Amino acid sequence: MFPASLLSRFLSSPSNVHMGVAKRVLKYVKGTTNLGIWYLKTRGVKLDGYADSDWVGSVDDMKSTSSYVFTIGSGVICWNSRKQEVVAQSNTEAEYISLVAAANQAIWLRKLLADLGQEQSSPTELYCDNKSAISITQNPVQHGRTKHINVKFHSIREAEKNSLVKLHYFSTDEQLADIMTKGLPKSRLEFLRLKLGMSKANLKEEC
Repeated sequence: MFPASLLSRFLSSPSNVHMGVAKRVLKYVKGTTNLGIWYLKTRGVKLDGYADSDWVGSVDDMKSTSSYVFTIGSGVICWNSRKQEVVAQSNTEAEYISLVAAANQAIWLRKLLADLGQEQSSPTELYCDNKSAISITQNPVQHGRTKHINVKFHSIREAEKNSLVKLHYFSTDEQLADIMTKGLPKSRLEFLRLKLGMSKANLKEEC
């Protein structure tokens, strides 16, 4: 997802470098056609979310990339990687903006699941690897660190207050959304891919 998001930023003026990257992406796709996302019936339908960001990942305009993934049971069901609309002034702010996007998506997914007869009985847990960003969502007082952040980004506070989402700290090593923010070494990519429920398409009795 991240390579596709990154390449899409240069559609209006691609170069030979971008063409080379695109060919590498297609080579990866061709080499992973035997992978699928497995949903095990023993895991239930509990919705969980993971939010992450880089900081100033785009050197052209100094903007960061937001990402989130949502899982149900054993597999990922929803993911997103997108450059933020505003310039984040710190890593914490970039993570906070990403958390807001994830919370908004969680609310929509909860409504969808309810329509499908799978209403969530508890808040959707959102995992983030930045304690300061979580702290901002739980502090309604405007202070020097948050007064310049657009008011629309504070909607996450209401979502948590209404028990729609619950934020948790999660170590960077286990952060599933990390796969959506940057290119990763092969070992890290394969580790997160497996955590997202992707494996070879062999028959499994549990499915």
